[in-house]
Amino acid sequence: MDSKINKGRIEFNHANYEKALNYFDSVSDSDENYAYVLIFKITCLMELERYDKALFLIDSMIEDDPQDEFLLYEKIRCHVALGEKSESYKALKRFEQILDYSNKQLLVDVCRFYINLEDYKNALKYCDLALNIDSHFKEALKLKASIAIALDDVSVVDKCADELWSLVGHDDATIISVFLLKIYSGEFRDCLRVIERIKNDLDDEEVGEVLKTLIFNLMSERLNVQINFTDEVDISVDEALDLLFDYDEKGINYGIVNDAGYVIM
Repeated sequence: MDSKINKGRIEFNHANYEKALNYFDSVSDSDENYAYVLIFKITCLMELERYDKALFLIDSMIEDDPQDEFLLYEKIRCHVALGEKSESYKALKRFEQILDYSNKQLLVDVCRFYINLEDYKNALKYCDLALNIDSHFKEALKLKASIAIALDDVSVVDKCADELWSLVGHDDATIISVFLLKIYSGEFRDCLRVIERIKNDLDDEEVGEVLKTLIFNLMSERLNVQINFTDEVDISVDEALDLLFDYDEKGINYGIVNDAGYVIM
């Protein structure tokens, strides 16, 4: 193989895409490995976000192989990045015709394309197809929650949060997603359960207090109330949250806590 190609591959493997592209550009189109080089050039151009130049190469190659999965996939990426909505749809429809519907990752990728195009109906369709293959697919569950947020479907957001919660492992960043989704859903008692898990995993009481204070503020804002005391009182964030939960769930809007009277209004 041409030394220029080998040098280009070395730079490519080190993510030096500009240098790699310079080597690949110097390979003649008469080289027996030229088609192979074009794939590398396209990838370099994509990494460098030169989507118009990448698209030119992709379209020239698709003429010879109109059902090439890699080329069609990258063609969609280019059109989406360039804001060419109509062309994005056309490329997506072509890609759907050759799509391996048993590949959950590709289904999620198509879902992401539709999200970028703000076509949430089709995005949800492909997300559900991925979840039909693997109901525990965290990436798909997170995407479904984001689609539900765009559609303002609180019920689906909360269901996705519950599914993700059942899949959370030790030191799993997914727990942050669950916490944020529960905040969106307004399921503040669930938020407290997640906070306890975060606090225990991090072995950090202060983090727990900060997050509980956040929940108290958000809950007060959502209920559009504040707690007023008759005297100065030392009250923990847990006690303050209990007062809000009693107000929200039982309608209790006054009483005594730590020898001080309070009213919620």
